[in-house]
Amino acid sequence: MQMPQTKKVDVVDKIQGIPVADPYRWLENGDDEDVKKWVAEQNQYTDSFLRNEYQKKFSDELTKDFNAVEFSNLLPVKGRYFFTERRHGEDHAVLYMKDDLKGIPTKLIDPNELRKDHAISLDYWKPGWAGTYVAYGLSEGGDEMSTLYIMDINKKENLQEEIVNFNCNPLAIQWLPDDSGFFYTRNPRPGMVSKNEERLHVKVYFHELGSNPDDDALIFGAGRPKEDKINLTSSIDGRHVAIHVSDGWTENEIYIYDREQAKVIPMIVGIPAKSRLIFLSDKALLFTNYKANNYRILSTELDNLFRPVDEWNEFFPEKENLLASVAASEDRVLLEYRVNTCSEIVMLDYSGRELENVPLPEYSHVTAITASRTEKEFFYSVVSFTAPRVTFRFNPENHQFEIYRTADNPINPDEYEVRQEWYTSKDGTNIPMFIVHKKGLLLNGINPTILFGYGGLNISQTPDFNRGLVPWIERGGIFAVANIRGGGEFGEAWHKNGIKENKQNSFDDFISAAEHLISRNYTNAQHLGIHGISFGGLLVSAVAVQKPNLFKAVCARVPLTDMVRFPRFGMAIRWIHEYGNPEIKEDLERILTWSPYHNVKNDVEYPNMLFITADKDTRVDPMHSRKVTALLQSVNKENKILLFTEMDAGHGSGKPVSKIVESQSLVLTFFAEELDLHI
Repeated sequence: MQMPQTKKVDVVDKIQGIPVADPYRWLENGDDEDVKKWVAEQNQYTDSFLRNEYQKKFSDELTKDFNAVEFSNLLPVKGRYFFTERRHGEDHAVLYMKDDLKGIPTKLIDPNELRKDHAISLDYWKPGWAGTYVAYGLSEGGDEMSTLYIMDINKKENLQEEIVNFNCNPLAIQWLPDDSGFFYTRNPRPGMVSKNEERLHVKVYFHELGSNPDDDALIFGAGRPKEDKINLTSSIDGRHVAIHVSDGWTENEIYIYDREQAKVIPMIVGIPAKSRLIFLSDKALLFTNYKANNYRILSTELDNLFRPVDEWNEFFPEKENLLASVAASEDRVLLEYRVNTCSEIVMLDYSGRELENVPLPEYSHVTAITASRTEKEFFYSVVSFTAPRVTFRFNPENHQFEIYRTADNPINPDEYEVRQEWYTSKDGTNIPMFIVHKKGLLLNGINPTILFGYGGLNISQTPDFNRGLVPWIERGGIFAVANIRGGGEFGEAWHKNGIKENKQNSFDDFISAAEHLISRNYTNAQHLGIHGISFGGLLVSAVAVQKPNLFKAVCARVPLTDMVRFPRFGMAIRWIHEYGNPEIKEDLERILTWSPYHNVKNDVEYPNMLFITADKDTRVDPMHSRKVTALLQSVNKENKILLFTEMDAGHGSGKPVSKIVESQSLVLTFFAEELDLHI
């Protein structure tokens, strides 16, 4: 099949006096019939290369691997246990409840039964403190804009009220202690704002069970910036609701809604730090990086919440390693530290005294700690590059940690080798990287290798078990993960050194990772591929344009690529704190030096590239993939530029297993063919 031809248009914007060409502006409108036709043609073109016997083989293997039972931690609530589980043959996880630890699970919500095409997913769930009701959200096609329902657990029936346009976030629900109502955040009702801003304008409301949601009281958000992101926590007695507000990823404010006074009181405003408030039974804790790059914990009495932060007590000081998360049970505080990106748990009592050690395997990551401030029992789960989820239970009767449940492992970990290596980036900074492959691999310089990275939003790349990579590594491929700046692996300084005016550091770190793999004889440029998702899709697109001869194949999934117009599309306006504001001349000048769409040159041959996007992606608009695909196709003379658009799918959340298998089989086929993996 011949490559689809794409028309160019003569569009040149003048922004802050700088001319910016945009020859594929017309591809921004996904509702346009010509664009839909173009997308269909691109899918056919991609299919002509990737829908083959290799793809079928990968698809069959991935279907088998993903058919394993997946489960969450148990959440204990008043003698009941809530959890999700996806069983053999199911596309989505199902919410279950047990009346005791060894009891028979009762199915509460099964999204697999709601539509034949399995396009409806369970986005979140939150039981009340009393365990009599559970709030949960369902969305369609991965759009991440849920409708909230409330189930009476004893009756297994939903209440009449439904709340539409609920922000997909379990941290956005805080029940009252008696389960009579809850505070929550939601976006505007349909039609109240433009379609482009439906994911913005988040506000806090209170809903009383049995009442009409249209009458829910507005608690917080009137007159606030549309970019606000909001999470909630509450005191155990329900009097105080902490409202955490931010418009970026480097700092936030905290307001307290006092139910007795029925008013919102500022608590932390104007302090350049990230903070989260945790209410215990006898005090409040502040998990913060205020004057502590690696975070620390402060404390104050519950009746003295509003004293200046500098007057709070130091509950647990900053350590050498990053404090990544904090959880609390009825009598313990659990601190998860990152030691060179791997997890370590420190357990404290309510006075801040260290208790017994929490066992963790080497090179592992704690994916979740489920603890309730009204329960002594808690659960945590651990994964590694060679082992899927293992869930541990803390037994409060004997203070022992017990393996509660282990996921089936499709590989033999003894046949795998995992190592962490450090390399030097362009400016002399030392960067860690994980490398995973089968034991006995020869370092011959021609091993097919996939290098993965992210480098944004303060998000860390930690050890993880990826079923989608099993067919690759089992055939002798190498998988590497670079912990580049822009992520959160080593605190806020690591994050800030890879954003805005320092964004090029992320790209340099990733380029240096590729050069390290080559210099250590793992692979060479003809057998090296790079892979990134979302912000990582921007990463691999940018470095492919900057260093086209360093890579043979590039896969960018749901990427940003047009960094001049990105804030115009939905929630992306929140990301100007990461990349800069292209409406400001100084920021625009920097962005234009690395924005992938604006740095493609006519006289350069770029690597083979596969872009994957989704027609209902509400986070990163699919226009990014469409425009850069068209531009690269107009330039390349030999190497393939492919685009696959998933239909009735979103950014990733809520995607059914069948779609995960389909897209991953295409990715593996692309890399296998371009990097000469023996199939």
